Amino acid sequence: MACQLGRSRNCLMTSSFSFKPAIEFAISQEKIKHEDEVDLSKSSVGIDSVVLRNADGVVIASIYKRILKEIEDSKSLEEGDQAVES
Repeated sequence: MACQLGRSRNCLMTSSFSFKPAIEFAISQEKIKHEDEVDLSKSSVGIDSVVLRNADGVVIASIYKRILKEIEDSKSLEEGDQAVES
């Protein structure tokens, strides 16, 4: 993924960040229909949010990382509950 001038901080963060949870959330909220609508080379990760952009560079979803973390935590809890019930 190429870094754009002025986005060096964001680029460092995107190299270790998976856009998959953000894309799944955007699909669940009907912001996009399919992951192919997202251009990862134009999308970015900031300190507190993930910005998904299309091929034209237009923002199609901006998601707080806190929301993604809460979703991840609730999935972990659900999986833990199911393991205990088994």
